[in-house]
Amino acid sequence: MVAVQVPTVRPRRADVSHAVAHAAARTRRTTVASMLGLHGLTDELSAPEPRAPAPSDGPSADGEPCRVPAYSTPEDAVAALGAVVRYAAWRETDHGAPVRPDGVDTARARGLVDRALAGTTEAELDPATAEELLACYGVRVWPARRVRTADEAVAAADEIGWPVALKSTASALRHRADLGGVRLRIADEAELRADVEQMRAGLAAVVPSAADAPFEVQAMADAGVACVVRSTEDQLFGPVVSFGLAGDAVDLLGDVAYGVPPLTDVDVAAMVRSVRAAPRLFGYMGAPAVATAALEDVLARVSVLADDLPEVRSLELHPVVVSEHGAAVLSARVRLGDAQRADTLRRALPG
Repeated sequence: MVAVQVPTVRPRRADVSHAVAHAAARTRRTTVASMLGLHGLTDELSAPEPRAPAPSDGPSADGEPCRVPAYSTPEDAVAALGAVVRYAAWRETDHGAPVRPDGVDTARARGLVDRALAGTTEAELDPATAEELLACYGVRVWPARRVRTADEAVAAADEIGWPVALKSTASALRHRADLGGVRLRIADEAELRADVEQMRAGLAAVVPSAADAPFEVQAMADAGVACVVRSTEDQLFGPVVSFGLAGDAVDLLGDVAYGVPPLTDVDVAAMVRSVRAAPRLFGYMGAPAVATAALEDVLARVSVLADDLPEVRSLELHPVVVSEHGAAVLSARVRLGDAQRADTLRRALPG
């Protein structure tokens, strides 16, 4: 209940405040007030609770005083009451069980991190080591080969298997198919050789520094929705995991969901569904629905990794292509640093 007293001529009447407090105490209804000159918890808006029934073997006991909080404006009072209602609803919600994916080798991951940071305070893992670290948590990164010539590209494609994708490794062109930094579904040697030469010439005109950057050859994943999964080590919150769909529009609009590990299965599902672009995962405009369970599994595994290893300053899986059949992690970047986590209090509140 929201009680508002706005005197127009005379000063505020204390008897009205007392009546509101007594009504709140008697009915036990959650009540907030907006009364001129009152703010916070005041004696004027307090009343004793009704006396508790006397126990069979002793005298009755007085109840705790009931205090009605006062706010400067009715809008603030309504906002506070709404926050209480939302919090109560959150408390009543099933928050699921903590995610505990199988196939996790924490000891091996700890050894990799310690070796990478031996003698230094920061390090960016090379692709092979990053893939090995993620494999400790059951996340498989699709194999890729770095090449500089058309002959090397053909050899890599023969080893990986056709069809393949050809990508520039220049930082300004990574994942930028719109700028010519990615060629997909290359089916044979002749097409691959032509694409290497065309990309080298075309990218040099767009980004001159890209002329000397190597290429990357990777097996083609099934068509699907490209997503991004990241984790960072925040000085205030500790590990923070984020999820969003890939693309400039999503990045510019900040359409990203965040979670602080340890996460539950309900938390992970809510992160995937809370972004505004989530309908693309569930059959938007006649497209097939993708394997969100596989996507949630990747997100859960990243959250466990981030919780276990405070040395992982940042981790990015971009893109994670989710199709009808599963989730393919096509690229991973991991940066390490000395552990600075100081969250001695629990980040998981009891249910």
